[in-house]
Amino acid sequence: MTDHARHYSDEAFAAKLTRISGLDGLFQSASRLYRILKSPQTPRWVKAMCLTALGYLVLPTDAVADIIPVAGFVDDAAMITAALAAITARWDGEDVANSEPEDMAS
Repeated sequence: MTDHARHYSDEAFAAKLTRISGLDGLFQSASRLYRILKSPQTPRWVKAMCLTALGYLVLPTDAVADIIPVAGFVDDAAMITAALAAITARWDGEDVANSEPEDMAS
């Protein structure tokens, strides 16, 4: 796992979801990663990738600071998209990834 995973917490994720709620694609992809992370069916290596990507998302001082309008979320979207692509290419967990959210970091 990378250093970004250290920054992940359910509380930080919930706060970030509130901030990105207007960015529907990023919101939906991050929510999908969260569902994958929280499922007991998910293998450890997939959880590690989810933690890394979500940790990067919640970290405000990543490659492009989130305080920069629009551009601040481009790198976050790229990280989330790359993580989902890598996971879905190597793991058949569509039932978990597409399940209904139970309790999104409340």
